[in-house]
Amino acid sequence: MKSNKFLEVCQKCKATCCKVGGPNFTQKEKDTVINEGYKDYFFKVRPGIYELRSKRGKCPYLKKDNSCEIHKIKPILCVCHPVFPNFKGKKGYSIIECPLAKVMSEKEINKCKKDADKVSKRLMEAALDWGTIKNKKDREIIEKRFKKLGAIEDLK
Repeated sequence: MKSNKFLEVCQKCKATCCKVGGPNFTQKEKDTVINEGYKDYFFKVRPGIYELRSKRGKCPYLKKDNSCEIHKIKPILCVCHPVFPNFKGKKGYSIIECPLAKVMSEKEINKCKKDADKVSKRLMEAALDWGTIKNKKDREIIEKRFKKLGAIEDLK
């Protein structure tokens, strides 16, 4: 969510993007969440990169009303959503098929692109690594939901 004006859009789609395992966090982002007093759902997947323990693929910080519990301190992968950097060849971006993208202005999309520039290749690779999801049933659920978002193949 970019701001509260998009909350209704996210709630209408039932926050589908928050049901693909949750984002990966840098060490600094993880520390911020913990230092702000939120529950620790993190596990290390690579040096300095953390993933969230999820149930049936749902981000543990997603509230029942499909809003984000950590909205004010969410990680860069959430901040730039629905835009992600494309690390293949020359610099580019992929835009996920998300209802939010359809209501965002060009200025808002460009802001997401600037935020996407802050995503490291290492962080993006970790986010797309299915091997970190140990529960086979959860992995199948997440992969099915992920494919619905479109443009994901461009990122791999």
